Amino acid sequence: MRVLVLCILSMILFLAEIKAQGGIEHAQDPVKNEFQFIGFSFSRTTFSNIAPTNDFLQGQVIGRMFGGNSTNTSRNVASYSEQRFVPFMVYRPSVLDGLATFRTLFKIDYTFGDRAYGAGNNSGGAIGTGQVNLQTLLANVSLKPTEKPWNVVIGLQRIFDNARDPNVNAVEFAQNAGSKLSYWGTQGSGITLYSQLGDGVYAKIGAYQLWENMIARDDDVSLFMADFESRITAKTTIGFNFWYLADRGKEAGGISVLGQGLTSQLADYNGAVRLRLPGTTQKYEADVFWAGMNFSRGRNFTDSNFWIDGFVNTNFGVVDTLSTTGKRINIANILGVSANARVQYKYGGTNQDFISIEGMFSSGDENGISDGRVSSVLTGNIWGTPVGIFTAHRSLLMFPDPQVINRFYSMVHDISNMGYGVSAGFMNVSKSLIPNRMHAKMGAVAAISNYAPRQGGSFIGSEVNLEIKYNLGVFLTVGYSGAYAWLGDFYDAPNITNQGSRPMNPFTHFLTLSWLMF
Repeated sequence: MRVLVLCILSMILFLAEIKAQGGIEHAQDPVKNEFQFIGFSFSRTTFSNIAPTNDFLQGQVIGRMFGGNSTNTSRNVASYSEQRFVPFMVYRPSVLDGLATFRTLFKIDYTFGDRAYGAGNNSGGAIGTGQVNLQTLLANVSLKPTEKPWNVVIGLQRIFDNARDPNVNAVEFAQNAGSKLSYWGTQGSGITLYSQLGDGVYAKIGAYQLWENMIARDDDVSLFMADFESRITAKTTIGFNFWYLADRGKEAGGISVLGQGLTSQLADYNGAVRLRLPGTTQKYEADVFWAGMNFSRGRNFTDSNFWIDGFVNTNFGVVDTLSTTGKRINIANILGVSANARVQYKYGGTNQDFISIEGMFSSGDENGISDGRVSSVLTGNIWGTPVGIFTAHRSLLMFPDPQVINRFYSMVHDISNMGYGVSAGFMNVSKSLIPNRMHAKMGAVAAISNYAPRQGGSFIGSEVNLEIKYNLGVFLTVGYSGAYAWLGDFYDAPNITNQGSRPMNPFTHFLTLSWLMF
């Protein structure tokens, strides 16, 4: 916490120094629209054989399919409708001439007919409604003291694993840039400095408090991020990242009874890496680092029929237990790596006429922490949920699909695949049936576990999917999505499924209506 406070004070002093030296450079024209509202409405009706078996987990389900969230497949077809409304408000007072901007984002989610006249998130769709269910996602102040291309964001904000400011860039950009949100794609409290150092050159430095816990104790979890992106040719960009997480939680904090951290049930729940320390205590301290690079050529098919992108990321660090005197004793070293690459070819006249091939790899570990080495990939899903959301692949069941409201689960919910590692291949073919009005996409996915679980095999499964989207008007779209997955012998392992036996193959069909309002 002390380091985070020092970062905040340093940035505030930096802003004050600039103001004292040169004064505020006033914009030539005052800001015309002081208040801006952007709304997003999303409706979904689902027919699927996937449902949680735990009655207490019907309203909001997140995490690995067939895991601790009790999701399972059956011969019954679950059918339900959901609604999400997201109001996003921006206040930029003209009296400050662009010096400060306040942004806030809320979310209201419910399932038709679930509950009414109560308090709680992800509910309120029953007769009478009257539910207190507003969730705060963002509430931050962006300071831009000069006309120079940099700004500081303070407060509740998006924590994304790329160099661009998510306040002014679409989420779709983040899904296809940097590490594609596979490590960090969430919200949290902190302070971030964003800068555009030149034409096509971006940098970010951020400090975030993931868990404060007891304010008088050194039991916090803090994250520090540095990201850089530069255009090296007219079509090609390259980026670098270095992140550091100081985990002093000592089992404190976390979501409900799941906790948070490397030894928590939350990691299991999300399908991330969970370490089981030797002895009776699971208290630890850890220092985790990530270093990587990413690249892109012809992004969004700009000036090219080919769009190529990908990333390589390595995580390393140490995990220590604590003696009775509080001294740290090293029990494991961390070294894991992931790699992603995608090639897309636009064969038609619109950006919806493309063929895409993508691969994902993450290193795994056969025996956890027992040999003093952790070779798995560590993501933010160990400390929160949902955090690492790899969704650029367009899979619906095998990997996370972003078209969700209250129920967000998949077979490989974290790129570490429970620490076993994964090698996956994706293929998508999209066709614009009516240019800029209607398009369809067919996709296929297959994945193997780089290490097989005990009494199970390495083949996770395969999936085929289909999507059709039709634009009723500007930013008003109706769609159909469907997928079927064949489970592999990976699910023969008793510890992989919540019922100890191989589940039925999952399928899903759903209709959507989305409207982005300005």
